[in-house]
Amino acid sequence: MRALIPTLLAASLGLACALGFRGATEVDAEYSLDEIDAVRVNLPDTPISVLGDPEATTLSLEGVWYSVGGSRTVAADNSTIPLLNFALEGRFAELTAIIPTANRDLVDLEVRSLTLPPDRDLEIWTGLGDIEVAQVEGNVSIDVEAGHVTVFGGAEGVAIRTGAGDVEVETSGNTTAATDSGDVVIAQLGAGGNDLVITTGFGSIDVTLRSDANLDLDLKASGDIRVQTRTVSTVTSGAFQRAVGNGNVKVWLSARGGDVTVRLDESL
Repeated sequence: MRALIPTLLAASLGLACALGFRGATEVDAEYSLDEIDAVRVNLPDTPISVLGDPEATTLSLEGVWYSVGGSRTVAADNSTIPLLNFALEGRFAELTAIIPTANRDLVDLEVRSLTLPPDRDLEIWTGLGDIEVAQVEGNVSIDVEAGHVTVFGGAEGVAIRTGAGDVEVETSGNTTAATDSGDVVIAQLGAGGNDLVITTGFGSIDVTLRSDANLDLDLKASGDIRVQTRTVSTVTSGAFQRAVGNGNVKVWLSARGGDVTVRLDESL
């Protein structure tokens, strides 16, 4: 055992030295969106912040590739190996990262900002990272394994799935959102005629409505269910269903590990 300990220590120190230097390469990329209606951003683990810019005509990305290596030169070289690829198919485009297999454990991408015209449809796929989308009024679709998701916009519709993370949405579009673990906060904008279908496996749901004129309420919770609008007022638990008016606006909420609250916008 005494002979083995120095050997293990030397191996550990050797590994630490092998990856003891860091490199970084700035990324400043721009892609034409002429005749492109929808963009998918499919990148390795990274936080992503997207802004819809009325002056924009392209998809622009600013970020950094970070890397490690056994020397400053190797670390710097490693950070230059990954590439971004922008592929077109008809009126659809997809932004992906190309990382050689041998370098996948040595590099990380950090996206500082993404901008695009606000009328494009947007999909975001990543593994781990918080996602924020603002002022994109096309359809917004987000799929992330773990990360908080925030959307302000998405008038053409919002669809969100996160394995673990809170969700916050303010939109005039129909919204479908699901998180395995996290709280969900939704605020209707516009006339308030957008459907809301929300599920959380462990967490609470809080919804603010713009209108309570024509609702199809289907609420489930392991905790309390509270509804306070001009047409419906209740405090209960378990499940609550109610149709208001012609019942054509779905408010279907399921919080299997928390509370459900539905209220009317007090500024109305």
